[in-house]
Amino acid sequence: MSWTAGAAAAALLVGGSVVTMAGTAAQAQVRPTVTSTSATVVHVAFRKGFGKMLVTAKGGHALYEHPSGPCTGTCLSVWPALNMPTGKTTPLGASCLATVTVGSNLQVTYNGQKLYTFTGDSGHMVTGNGLGGFVVAKMVKACP
Repeated sequence: MSWTAGAAAAALLVGGSVVTMAGTAAQAQVRPTVTSTSATVVHVAFRKGFGKMLVTAKGGHALYEHPSGPCTGTCLSVWPALNMPTGKTTPLGASCLATVTVGSNLQVTYNGQKLYTFTGDSGHMVTGNGLGGFVVAKMVKACP
């Protein structure tokens, strides 16, 4: 943008806000910075033999639940928890998603069950179903 002595209007960026000046009167058009606390962390995918199930938003890796209780300690080295990205608190991608605080992380839950990935899977594989009590996180018709 070039500045000329006889300019009738000009726009400045001041502290993240656009300030428009027309003649000698200044009008401020403040556009607040929108900081979203939500993040898409899951997608619904169809996997042969399992039907509609949850997968990670990044990579499409299968997601699992452990209905008999939480995975802790060394279990997490094989079954990593699906945690929210730093600074995000609201999971998106399917209905029935929520979070629970585990240590300093927010773990994503589906229909009240904590979600995990399986280190034995790669790509779109679903090889952890039934191992160690873990089951595929299948879509439900409605949230309770």
